[in-house]
Amino acid sequence: MDRPLRILAVVNVPWDPRLGAARVWIELIEEWRLAGHQVEKFCFTDAFPDNPDKPVSPAGAVIRLLFFPFRAARFIRANADRFDVIDALIGAVPFSKKSLGFRGLLVARSVGLFYLYEKFSRFAAKRWAPATKGKLLGRPFHWFFNRRVRTTSQKSIRHCDLLNLPNVDEVRAVRDEMRPAKPVMVQPYGLRPECRQTLFETAASAEMRWSKKKIVFIGMWNARKGAKDWGQIIREVRVRVPEACFLFLGTMIANDTFWSDLEMAPCDYVEIVPHFDPDDLPQLLSECTVGAFPSYVEGFGLAVVEQLAAGLPTIAYDAPGPRDILGKGFPESLVPAGDVSRFSEAICKIITSDLTVYRDLSRRSVEIARQFSWPDIARSTITEYRKHLENAGA
Repeated sequence: MDRPLRILAVVNVPWDPRLGAARVWIELIEEWRLAGHQVEKFCFTDAFPDNPDKPVSPAGAVIRLLFFPFRAARFIRANADRFDVIDALIGAVPFSKKSLGFRGLLVARSVGLFYLYEKFSRFAAKRWAPATKGKLLGRPFHWFFNRRVRTTSQKSIRHCDLLNLPNVDEVRAVRDEMRPAKPVMVQPYGLRPECRQTLFETAASAEMRWSKKKIVFIGMWNARKGAKDWGQIIREVRVRVPEACFLFLGTMIANDTFWSDLEMAPCDYVEIVPHFDPDDLPQLLSECTVGAFPSYVEGFGLAVVEQLAAGLPTIAYDAPGPRDILGKGFPESLVPAGDVSRFSEAICKIITSDLTVYRDLSRRSVEIARQFSWPDIARSTITEYRKHLENAGA
């Protein structure tokens, strides 16, 4: 059982580190390979190779998502004997091991559980009524797609040998919704040591960051991550601290949509960087004062760990994902989800604190980030997989 494992990662998104789901496997695979394990992947672009002469429409991409599990299953059947472990995104392999001809350990991994995301969608529909319900012909397709995602996710959980979940809220949700008689492991995500060190070393002095009063958010721009709350956050913070400024990194949307959601005109105290190279993140964060992450639900929330590693005290909603990161070491930085006034007040408390207090908060932030290290997580994951391989019939 001490021999290197042969692992197949299966994920239905492109192999792009800017995408949270892919990034988990990309960085884990790097650590596993460094430890001597043999790891391959089967992703969206393996199932549907890009053709630059025939760009795919958004509708076409959605249809491909629906067919991805069948392409993945075909690959697994042709290569089943080559792997000891299949580590697959929930919903990507919704088939029994018998039908796949696979005798190893089948892991269903979450990077954001559909039950919790559905719960947020219902909440969002009530809190922020959409201006339009979309085209009449698109509604049945949207309903069908969501139903299909739910069905394939449930089948993945039912057929797997082991569930790998990133936070304790997901464990409760799975047990409450499905009550599966499956072993469950909880493994967080992390940073590579060199990445964490670069974030720390690139950061300006605590005194410089404290003087800037700059609030930073990292993440795609959508309602789940707080897009509907940010306008009020900015206005309330600026009332208390008129010199406060804001930086939004990786929004991945058109700027006019961003300003429309804020219900603001473009201004010099709000900076947007829709896309950035991950290697540029340390410099982008280097003069920021505080991180802000008003997300209502996450699989984990690596952006929080990145901000902490850069020495930025980070305020977040007390929600799945950030709760597991900040709950023990920095509980005062968690605010009830949706309480914009308390969120704004918590930010202001940090940026108006004295320098001694800020230095201590920055030190604590770095200490928390050190707890989330990919090499440690990769090793402990392999240890768990070995324990379950025998029971899986390998």
